[in-house]
Amino acid sequence: MGRLLASVIFVFLLVYVFNVFGAKYFDLKYSGLAFVLPSDFRVIGDLGGQENILIFRYSEQKGKNYVAFTDMSNDKSLDYGCHVNEFFNILFSPIENSSCNEKTLRIMSETFVSGAQTNVWKSDNYIFNYSETEEKTFLFISGKDGKLVKIDSDFLDDGAYKQITKNLN
Repeated sequence: MGRLLASVIFVFLLVYVFNVFGAKYFDLKYSGLAFVLPSDFRVIGDLGGQENILIFRYSEQKGKNYVAFTDMSNDKSLDYGCHVNEFFNILFSPIENSSCNEKTLRIMSETFVSGAQTNVWKSDNYIFNYSETEEKTFLFISGKDGKLVKIDSDFLDDGAYKQITKNLN
């Protein structure tokens, strides 16, 4: 109960500060990574759990104009056959003779690659795998340290993701 009350107070103060001082962007530390997000969000939701899902909604409408962060570094929900960050790098930039599960690669390719606009860009320490479908966009941030963070949204494009991740190098 105390943690819930503290979270509610924190969110209230955060929204108040951004609205009062009018900052266009704010710095977010999520899973050890630094992001820059627009400050005009309406609601923050933290679903917690192993994947530590964090959602920002930028609309008054439930389920619209959201940005969701998920730490997938230790995801065991699928049989990847290899480390999850390696899997997503191979999904977007296929190589032959990988140890990753071919069946899972085919299934995930249908979701994130086939018929989608994709883009891959790199920094010194990260690979950014972008997918855009009709309804959603996804960015899988794969770190050299094995970290994999997924960001998904129903309104961001690859330019917006590049802005959000501009502090990651």
